[in-house]
Amino acid sequence: MSNSQPLIRARSSIGDAAVDGLLNGVMAGVVMAIYLMISGVLTGTGVAATLNAFDLGQGTSPVRGVLIHLAVAAIYGMVFSLLYRLIGRGRSIGRGGNVLIGLAYGLLLWLITQITFAAGINVALSSLPATHFAVAHALFGLVLGWLIGRKQMQ
Repeated sequence: MSNSQPLIRARSSIGDAAVDGLLNGVMAGVVMAIYLMISGVLTGTGVAATLNAFDLGQGTSPVRGVLIHLAVAAIYGMVFSLLYRLIGRGRSIGRGGNVLIGLAYGLLLWLITQITFAAGINVALSSLPATHFAVAHALFGLVLGWLIGRKQMQ
């Protein structure tokens, strides 16, 4: 019976990392969305038009845009958490290191979106100002790294 205990812990710890990543991704996605909505208001685009850009269908539903954005943020959060667990396993890099890794991850995601824009994919999202979109991804990564690091430090 005691031989199965470590196996169960290993499985639940991967599952825990996935769930933590999903939830932390949503929280980081909320911060990102708030920043983009504020920048949308300040640039004159407006909240609804900013959120419509995330609606990958016809771009006419801010609610669907928010839900799509949060779903994608959750998946990216899960991927980050699982990669962090696999690569950073057993290493203590401190909270500041986690935040920097998160920042790098957020900027990598921004770079990927820029490549998809150049390929003609996600054209609605390309309507958002590039600087604000980069800052939003940096915020996403910073918050995600901080949240994942906070969990690891406990």
